[in-house]
Amino acid sequence: MLSALGHAETRTALTGQAFTPTNVLADRFLHVMLFITVVSSFFVFIEPAPYEFLAFVLGFACLLARVKMYRIVLPLLVLLLIRDLGGAIGLMQIVGSGWMNIKGEPDATVVTFDYPDSIRFLAVSFYLGLTAVLYACIVSQDTMRRMATLKTAYITAAVIGSLLGIVGYFQLISGSELVFTDSARATGGFKGPNDLGGFLIAPLLWLIEGFVVDRIKIRNIIAAGVILTGLLLTFSRGAWGSTVVSMTLMIYLLFITQHDFGTRRRIIFFVAIGTAAMVALVVVLSSISTVGQMIVERSQLQDYDVNADNRSRVQLELDSFHEMFKHPFGMGPWGFAHATNWVSHNTFLGTMLNHGWLGGAAYLTLTVLTLWVGFRALWVRTPWQSLLVATYTAFLAMVFESVWGDTDHWRHFYILLGLVWGLVAATHRTMWQDLRFRAPPVKSGVLATAALNSDRLR
Repeated sequence: MLSALGHAETRTALTGQAFTPTNVLADRFLHVMLFITVVSSFFVFIEPAPYEFLAFVLGFACLLARVKMYRIVLPLLVLLLIRDLGGAIGLMQIVGSGWMNIKGEPDATVVTFDYPDSIRFLAVSFYLGLTAVLYACIVSQDTMRRMATLKTAYITAAVIGSLLGIVGYFQLISGSELVFTDSARATGGFKGPNDLGGFLIAPLLWLIEGFVVDRIKIRNIIAAGVILTGLLLTFSRGAWGSTVVSMTLMIYLLFITQHDFGTRRRIIFFVAIGTAAMVALVVVLSSISTVGQMIVERSQLQDYDVNADNRSRVQLELDSFHEMFKHPFGMGPWGFAHATNWVSHNTFLGTMLNHGWLGGAAYLTLTVLTLWVGFRALWVRTPWQSLLVATYTAFLAMVFESVWGDTDHWRHFYILLGLVWGLVAATHRTMWQDLRFRAPPVKSGVLATAALNSDRLR
């Protein structure tokens, strides 16, 4: 970790981004807590996870280091608070009245409110939203050093999570398959394989971004191979598709934002070599009979996609859509789940049901606004421009995952959400500083007068 911090300092010096911490010890403590908090994010078997407690300490470290909150981050905070306000209103709707619990029988039964998990759901949503604001504030200042620390921690967490999934899938340790896999799919330290798959997208993109614009290091190649293997063994179609789309978009954006011919040639070379390497890895893994069979099976439509006794993924989304219009204040956190014993498998529909129209509209607005401000900022030439491109496309992958999955309690979703806003804030700060210190243009008449005075003095 200390070597990562040293590399961050060197890279900061090379980019010319100056930052002087008010307290060196507090700044060091901030980086240490940032590393520990993010590196723990792969372990979320339980809620609240250790990550939540460490994030609280990270917030305390931010206070000691006097981390500032810039006004451009305020929309992130406000929209998250509005979302949770809608959830609180929805919670009030079900206190004392209960849900209509549909069990598939002709007679439905009313279940009174005795589900503390609904309160916990709303509390976790609120807390994770605050972590997004926290990360935004952290990287909006001293951006390169703090992003370097965070990247190192996230990639480390991804490697550990992938290794746990690999160990469990191939049963390299007796009984590990019971802990680190689910239905013959790697889960690592997560509750499900889809969670692990989504978690691995950002570090993979960051590593590829480093290969393209920085240096190719052996340890990073190994890390990318481990992460890609873990991603494949999740057999998550959503993660696979989101990775391909976001990776393609990232390389395209890196190509058109780099004006140096050498860098563009490097990108073309990497695309050729990288594609060949990934195809080779897939072929090698597919040669293992169990892996090959699972890849073929997961490449097709599953029973729960369209069939599953009227509770298919498509049918659940249709039911959620219909229920959304019946409950403008929402069904309360987990209300739809308790009423049907299923979840929406669509974060936007789920937020409408859990947080009502108010919270759902705020969440949708936040998603669109994040994509908009991030897209505008990634064209600005800054030392972290390529980092923003990789982070932005990783967040876009989370948006894709939200369409067919539940991402509203994914810790890495809020990390990426906060990073996009933080990098956008840093970009705007750089633009404001450039305008502030740029000398105002001098009128031609003033130049003529100055030249005339100069002649008279000779």
